Amino acid sequence: MHELSLCQTLCQQLEQELIARRLERVLRVELVIGSLSCLDPHALAFCFAAIDKPPPLQGCELLIRRQPAQAQCRCCQADYALHRWLDACPRCGSLNRSVEGGDEVLIEQMEVL
Repeated sequence: MHELSLCQTLCQQLEQELIARRLERVLRVELVIGSLSCLDPHALAFCFAAIDKPPPLQGCELLIRRQPAQAQCRCCQADYALHRWLDACPRCGSLNRSVEGGDEVLIEQMEVL
């Protein structure tokens, strides 16, 4: 389960940021998850709630926003949001496209004390 190890890594990164910035607690963290990242936002939220967190992260709220990939059809040049790998071009139905992004997992912002 990728989500469990991702949550553990996320907690380590948040704790390192607290130490580096001499802050006390993380109240909320907002993640951006690419639509092609193969991560399940519900499983990620479940794992984050279930894992043991160090005291500065206890009670931390996790907000997750899905970000679609951007695609450009190589046949008709249409630009469109790509939510799944098998989504075809909405204009011509082609699967021949270039894809940008969609696999990212980013900490967009955090609310701290």
